[in-house]
Amino acid sequence: MVKNVAIITGGARGIRRGITKVLADSGRYDGIIVTFNKNAEAAEAYAAELQNNSELRVATVGGDLTLVATRDAIFDAYDLEFAAADGWGLNCVVHNAGQYVGVTSPNAANLDGATLRFGDGSLLGNDDKDRRPDFSHMTYYQKLYGEAFVDICERSIHRMKGARERALKDGAKYQGSIIGISSPGCNAAFRVTPGYDMPGSGKCIMEYASRQYAVNIASLGINCNVIVPGFTRSDAWDAVAEKMGSTADAFLEKMKTIIPCGEIAEASDIGDLVAFLSGPGGGRFMTGLSLRCDGGRHLT
Repeated sequence: MVKNVAIITGGARGIRRGITKVLADSGRYDGIIVTFNKNAEAAEAYAAELQNNSELRVATVGGDLTLVATRDAIFDAYDLEFAAADGWGLNCVVHNAGQYVGVTSPNAANLDGATLRFGDGSLLGNDDKDRRPDFSHMTYYQKLYGEAFVDICERSIHRMKGARERALKDGAKYQGSIIGISSPGCNAAFRVTPGYDMPGSGKCIMEYASRQYAVNIASLGINCNVIVPGFTRSDAWDAVAEKMGSTADAFLEKMKTIIPCGEIAEASDIGDLVAFLSGPGGGRFMTGLSLRCDGGRHLT
């Protein structure tokens, strides 16, 4: 019997913390890899919390996911801690490691929290003689949500194939799931989000790639989807609200007025949707979708 493993990037903070907790509590996983950016102490504490009074094995890996070395470390840890020879098999991957550059978390490129937009001149340098666009922020986001997503998918699928082969040999059915976490306005189906030009330029790569993956890996028993949360309660809003001269509670309370259902989602609500998409029920038939989970906000 294959022991199931999930990889959750950024799984110790924010929305991804809720996703990790829901999957850990589901009883479907024997092992989880949680990645973090900088705060190793917090990640280790959360890993210990997840493992408390359970047989769940949790491994943590730190580093900025725009760096190949960090992605190498994830799969080095997977191969070491969850060796196929010992019966482990990868069947769920959630790419949710994200940040508001220069605001919610430090980054390897040392970029600030500037809000850059297409077409307003903010991408151009200050030198009047040679005003060329500075693509540093855009490149960072495209590495984080585009390159990193594809890298993680490719290496994960390779290991999922092995888990599938072992499951079929044992007479069992294999089910795998890859899920990306995006943001409003990053695909052609919904209106753009003002000021989200740079992050959106990266997340749109993830959303398009997920549709291609959905077609290409369906025959392996793997579905691939993107979840697009709306306003969701997490620690990320503390830094964002502070930048706007407010508090997270005050900001989210105000946002309730523009959400048709009148509620702010909890991180566990997004975790429940991840569990459904990666679970044994009807979610396994859903693939190639960008699913809004925002209380109807995208309709108004």
